[in-house]
Amino acid sequence: MLKIRLQRFGKNKQPLYRIVVIEHSRQRQGKPKEVLGFYNPRTKELVYNVQRAEYWKGVGAQASETVSFVLSKQPIHDLANGPYQFKSKTRASKSKAKEEILKTSTKNTKAKKKRAEAEAEAKKAQEEASA
Repeated sequence: MLKIRLQRFGKNKQPLYRIVVIEHSRQRQGKPKEVLGFYNPRTKELVYNVQRAEYWKGVGAQASETVSFVLSKQPIHDLANGPYQFKSKTRASKSKAKEEILKTSTKNTKAKKKRAEAEAEAKKAQEEASA
């Protein structure tokens, strides 16, 4: 049975909770099926994806007592169309971002060494072909 419940994060005496869909037999910190949003009880900030929460309730996931109370409130931001919206990146954009990070980093990494070797081999091949 699936449950919609809270996963505790944050520092000691400064709790922060994720609203997650998880199998009821899993531990509190177990791997969830989906993260629906976040709740900060200290500032009363509530951010979650309303449509996904309704979907999971429709499929049969049962919300815990605390979560049902929290979800009855309106979120500050809806994750479906708010500033916290998660946008999946394509493989090409991920590799492009990785290349940009490698260019700007000052650390000498294995990836930088491999790229430098590949560029050197490409230059040699061009020189041999032109000669």
